[in-house]
Amino acid sequence: MNLIIICSDYPIANKNAESSLLKFQLNSIKKSFEKIILLPTVSLKNKKIIAGLEYEIIDDLRKFRISTLFNFIKNIKLFLKDLQEIKFNKTFFNATFRSFLVYLKSIIFITFIEEYFKKEENKIENTAIYSFWFNDSTFGALLLKKKYPKIKILSGAHGHDLFAERHAGNRIPFRKVSVNLIDNVIVCSNEGKQYLEKEYPKFKNKFKLVNSGISRKKFKVKSSDDGKFRIVTLSRTNPVKRISYLLKTLKDLESFSDFEIQYYHIGGGLELKYLIKLSKNLNFKKIKITFLGKISDLELESFFKKSPIDVFLNVSSSEGTCLSLVEAMSYSIPVLVTKVGGNISIGNYCNTILSSNFNSNQLYNYMYDIHHSKEYREKLKSDSYNYWLKNHNSDTISLKIKKEFETICFNKSI
Repeated sequence: MNLIIICSDYPIANKNAESSLLKFQLNSIKKSFEKIILLPTVSLKNKKIIAGLEYEIIDDLRKFRISTLFNFIKNIKLFLKDLQEIKFNKTFFNATFRSFLVYLKSIIFITFIEEYFKKEENKIENTAIYSFWFNDSTFGALLLKKKYPKIKILSGAHGHDLFAERHAGNRIPFRKVSVNLIDNVIVCSNEGKQYLEKEYPKFKNKFKLVNSGISRKKFKVKSSDDGKFRIVTLSRTNPVKRISYLLKTLKDLESFSDFEIQYYHIGGGLELKYLIKLSKNLNFKKIKITFLGKISDLELESFFKKSPIDVFLNVSSSEGTCLSLVEAMSYSIPVLVTKVGGNISIGNYCNTILSSNFNSNQLYNYMYDIHHSKEYREKLKSDSYNYWLKNHNSDTISLKIKKEFETICFNKSI
């Protein structure tokens, strides 16, 4: 059997969540399929592609086809039905426009995939489709089910593509019909699985939990031994990560902290310049703020090896399973997380949960105990490592991914 994988920008040589997770998944399942075909939804023109790929790549998705107009009209009832579910409030027009865009992208995709399967060598009966993200293209692929009900279609689900509150009108267009049509959704966090089960209880058997796999590290990160307290965050600099909120909270606790604090942020994005400016305007006196920007995997490993770290923070307002957070835990770094999404399981296990609107006192109390109590610090380091080992060890997860794909696509029993 062949497998078509719908992705965003893989195999472009980017360092992002899709690249890391999909590469791991491909290594886990590549021997299970005769051929794997990558279908990125962004253009690969003039982009640097990962060297040594052994997979076929399709890069003509954006080519206009006359049959797109026919499919647009043919499936219009689905669009009209989706519009009926939108509540008339202040987000109505944004939600309506979003629904139209999703419908248009889905029609472009279904037109492309139908044309692809018209080729003699690409028999649809011998192909399954996996969408890395549960998004617009997933719905486009699912429209195939109307014509080919036996084709196997599955999707991953993470954060933005999972939680409705992160979208206009607190809804994801065509989500009900997508859940109805899809064979299985592979969710990367227990909270995400529970969310889908609550929203769509009739289809709870379709939702499978497969944690992200993180490799075993050659060393464990050391704690500070010079009286300073070092904090790290690692993420894109966009609003949902709330780095600005953290900076303002650190400014508040600066006035009563009895130890010196150094804070490092790793990662770039839309807000980076704003955050650098904000940190300067806050005029820190006792806390040193350092923005390292986007760095390579080797640079990150070198940083972890050379720099003592006392706590890794994730203060997001919404989260799936944060790969950088689990990566830190595999290095045996204590973690503090807000009570959202995939953070909850981690925070409950380590007993280090912050409320989403945490204040400087709540944050400082954890930091104080880590800094002043070696016993507590060592317990958190052990908790982090054990959580990774139990839930995200790449050796174990790789086998589970392989079994899930074979179960879904080949109807094998686990």
